[in-house]
Amino acid sequence: MKQSIKKVFATVSTLAIMGTAFLGGQSAFAAESTIVGGSLSMPQEPTAGTFDAVTLNGLEQTTTATLGAFTVIDARGTGSGWKVMVQASQFTDSDKGLVLPEGSLNIALPTVTPKPGASEVLTITKASGKIDNSTGVKILSAAEEGGMGTYEVAANTLTLNLQPKDVKAGTYASTVKVTVTTGP
Repeated sequence: MKQSIKKVFATVSTLAIMGTAFLGGQSAFAAESTIVGGSLSMPQEPTAGTFDAVTLNGLEQTTTATLGAFTVIDARGTGSGWKVMVQASQFTDSDKGLVLPEGSLNIALPTVTPKPGASEVLTITKASGKIDNSTGVKILSAAEEGGMGTYEVAANTLTLNLQPKDVKAGTYASTVKVTVTTGP
């Protein structure tokens, strides 16, 4: 009987030690994840609409068109910021050799909406101004450590200012270019 008590005691002791090892012991495992940066992009360049026709009346006049909505995606994971430039060529009637003066075309202040998970929209500076010149206007500028994620930029108003002293009757055209590049 002593021997069977010893066996039972030995079995119970072994199970207790094993239970402590499995249930009460601590284990540490390393968790690891590689995160690869994407790109800075504007998936689709916006288009400029057609301006309403104007009948000259001897006074200053304006006509408007719309620059279409677009999206800016900063998936680089660098926090280096970005900027959106809008630049247009001078309005020209190539058939008659007529040109409107630089500074005739303005863009309004853009409206920007961040998608869920993006940096706060307060990290993006907005601007308006004359775009038909050699430099254009930096309409959006995401600060360093800002502008990360996806942002919807709403359709925007383009205004063509016509001064009677500068405008001759004709059919004028301009090319509007929108680019997104690195840096605030």
